[in-house]
Amino acid sequence: MPKPKNKRPTIRDVAREAGVSYGTVSRVLNNHPEVAPDTRSHVQRVMEKMEYQRNLGAQMLTTHQSNSIEIIVMDVQFGIVLPRMGQFINAAGYSTLYSECTQENFADTLNTAAARLVDGILLYAPKLQIPDDELLSMCHGIPIVRRDYVLESKLTWVGYSQEHATRLVVQHLVDLGHRRIAEITGSLDFINPRLRHDTWRNLLTSQNLEPGPSYAGNYSTFADAMKTGYEGVCEFLKRGEAFTAIMTVNDHVAMGALYALHEHGLCVPDDVSIASFDDDAIASYLIPPLTTVSFDFDIQNKLASQFLLEQINEPDYKHHQHVLIPDLVIRQSAQPPG
Repeated sequence: MPKPKNKRPTIRDVAREAGVSYGTVSRVLNNHPEVAPDTRSHVQRVMEKMEYQRNLGAQMLTTHQSNSIEIIVMDVQFGIVLPRMGQFINAAGYSTLYSECTQENFADTLNTAAARLVDGILLYAPKLQIPDDELLSMCHGIPIVRRDYVLESKLTWVGYSQEHATRLVVQHLVDLGHRRIAEITGSLDFINPRLRHDTWRNLLTSQNLEPGPSYAGNYSTFADAMKTGYEGVCEFLKRGEAFTAIMTVNDHVAMGALYALHEHGLCVPDDVSIASFDDDAIASYLIPPLTTVSFDFDIQNKLASQFLLEQINEPDYKHHQHVLIPDLVIRQSAQPPG
């Protein structure tokens, strides 16, 4: 009986046409290394000729795997660098899903990930402080890696040392001669701003310097970050606070601070110096170019992806933590006080 023209070819159809076994076609589809190059090329040509498409639904029912990894971002909306992790995941033969959530619906998001049969989770949750056993329980056994700096966790995570990064900024400003260093930061409920705030305060007091004024705002979106920088400077000036330098929590906050200082007739760096974090693409194009700590997020993303793939593929995987050490990029926004 002739095959209906609208029926999709199956793996068995491909195997029959190519003159190979079902298992060989399956190994080609899953990029298995134990397939001879000539055989792989031949099977791929047959699949292309037959317009074969994988039936992922059937595969998931058979293997209880989706060949996909979910990137989950919690409590922020500026995670636009995170989808670039997809390039590392895709190169390993996995597809990626991207989800945003809050702490309130985090459990539901993990439940949905489990229902999708995702093979692993990459989590960016810069506000989440949770015991390891509780997080593992919520993940339903799905391998997980955090793209966060969470020293208290013994699970796998990758993050930049916030203490070291802050010391780079503060010590640079002190070495330039600044004695009243202000801070515009994000909510201290977030892990990184809290660590930077504490390090800023402790480093200054250890050198018998009084910390300058501090302003904590919202930096969960780029627009909020620029508004926080602007409003922080306006608040300092309204209160008549004394400062000759400002440490901002990221480069978009620095942009808002620059505009507020300009609006009030103050020049950077002649009247006030600014140093920041991230080394975003905008940093070298601001006026003046911004002194900032360089966080290479591509390295962080690549390592987080690599560790997750290792965890998926190695049954006896041992959790480990990777602390990245950043550098300070010195530009024109920070100079000795006038």
